[in-house]
Amino acid sequence: MRSEDLLTTIEAVHAAGLNTDRWPEALDAVTRLIGGRGATLEILDKSTFRPRLFLSHGLPLPGQVAYVDQYVALNPRIPSHLGAKSGDVLYDHCTVDAETMQRSPFYAEFLARFDCRFYVCGIIESSPEHFTAITVQRSPQQGHVELAGIALMRKVLPHVHQAFDVAQRLKRSGEIRDALERTLDWLADGVALLQADGKVIYANERFQGIARRNGGIRLSKGMIEFADAEARDKFNAALAAILRLKAGATDDVRTADFAVMRPDGAESYFVSVRPLIDRDGPSRPSQAVAIVLVRDPFGRDAATIGALRDLFGFTQAEAALARALQSGVTLQDYARERALSLNTIYTHLRRLREKTGCTRMTELIHKLNELRLPLRPG
Repeated sequence: MRSEDLLTTIEAVHAAGLNTDRWPEALDAVTRLIGGRGATLEILDKSTFRPRLFLSHGLPLPGQVAYVDQYVALNPRIPSHLGAKSGDVLYDHCTVDAETMQRSPFYAEFLARFDCRFYVCGIIESSPEHFTAITVQRSPQQGHVELAGIALMRKVLPHVHQAFDVAQRLKRSGEIRDALERTLDWLADGVALLQADGKVIYANERFQGIARRNGGIRLSKGMIEFADAEARDKFNAALAAILRLKAGATDDVRTADFAVMRPDGAESYFVSVRPLIDRDGPSRPSQAVAIVLVRDPFGRDAATIGALRDLFGFTQAEAALARALQSGVTLQDYARERALSLNTIYTHLRRLREKTGCTRMTELIHKLNELRLPLRPG
């Protein structure tokens, strides 16, 4: 397995989290990474044994219909999955034996029809009501999944969990329409949803962290406040324009993109304000009408940091510094933003060089940029 293959798979998974139409591509990537005939992603109701969601790559449509209508209740793997926890990785040796495979209609009739027999599965989430899992199906010729394939599933699974969580949040907060497509890749940065009076009804952890630092953006009594007067004016104008749009106005209704200066003189935040379009009718006061996205040039891209940790064995602090170097942040600016001494930064830098086998700074940055993980869906 090449590191580029893992990165490509992680990129495909996160792209699917932002655009659910791309889950087949993500399942294809996971299948090729681990080795298999195809893959599925499903949410199964524990009480009825009926899928709430079933996505597939490598399984023809008639097979999908047959599984949902006839064979899901006969799947002998499911009892083991019911008690599994989020993050667990399961495979044949854990759940079924050869005798069960021989006598089970699920194996003898259904899987055999598609040249499938063995599997490896990752539990994305589990609750008393349902569980969500990603499963790679393997042919009899491919045999049982090996330790390397199990390890790869363990590496990919947290990224699938994160992407699936993003997809669910987008679904709950409403479809993100054309006006937001150019900013969907910022969801790993600060995100807040506003109702009509400007009150924040949801803010992700990254946004809350930015607000806690009080570096020009903060939350006060549920409202977003900007220390920069120009940014404050642009934000208020954008929100007013969005409210005119919700009221039916069509003239000069614009969104806003603007910088927010930091009091310490560090590189500015970049803020984008976009409307959430409701095509089913007028919004109720409790519904989100706008989304605010904050890009922090010092912010950490969780997916990229996770990939760097997997590839090189970096610690969290080392991976965060590697991500900053990818973004062009200087060591001095990074140290000031994180309130760390330069000695600490240089210690992390030395370990980055040791773990990547690079002797010079330029060589290290070149290697990191070669492995850069874009999360844009396009």
